[in-house]
Amino acid sequence: MNIQTNLPCGSDKLDCIKDYLFQQIKQTVVEREIEIFQMQNENKYTSGKDNEFVNWLNESTYARCFSRITLRARLQERWASISEVTTTLRCNDKTARNLYQKFMDYKMIERNKNSEKLLFKSTLHGMEIFNRYVELLYVNRGDALSDHLTDLLQYMKLTRKGGSDY
Repeated sequence: MNIQTNLPCGSDKLDCIKDYLFQQIKQTVVEREIEIFQMQNENKYTSGKDNEFVNWLNESTYARCFSRITLRARLQERWASISEVTTTLRCNDKTARNLYQKFMDYKMIERNKNSEKLLFKSTLHGMEIFNRYVELLYVNRGDALSDHLTDLLQYMKLTRKGGSDY
C-alpha cells in the first residue's frame, strides 16, 4: 500500500507517517484480536475429543500457554520441564503438574521415558492440531494481513534507534 496517498496531513514528514502507520496498526490489531477470538471459539479445526480439548484450552487461564511451551519443545527438538512451565507461566508447581496431567489425559503430550526427571513435549497429534490452527490464522488471509505486516515493518523501521532509512 502506498501510504503517502492516504496521509491525513498531506505531508511527507516522518512524524506524520509514523502517526498514520501506528493508527493503522492499532486498528488492525483490534480487528485481528476479535477475529482470532472468534476463530478460537468457533474451533473449526478440530472435532470429537480434540474439540473438547481445545474448548478446555480456550477456557483455561494457563492451558493455551502451556500448550505453546510443549509445542515449542517439539519444534526445538527438546523436552520441556515443570520448572520451565512454572517460570514461564509464573504459576505454582501444583498448577503446572495439573496441566501436565490434563494434557497427558488428552494424549497431547508425551513424556521422556529415558529420563528420571519429568520432561515432556507435544505429541505429533498435538502438533497436527496446531498446524491446522496456524493455517487457519495465517494462510490465505488475503491482502489485509500482508498490508498489516508491511505497515508494522515500516513503523518499526521508522521508530528504531539510530533513526530511519527514509
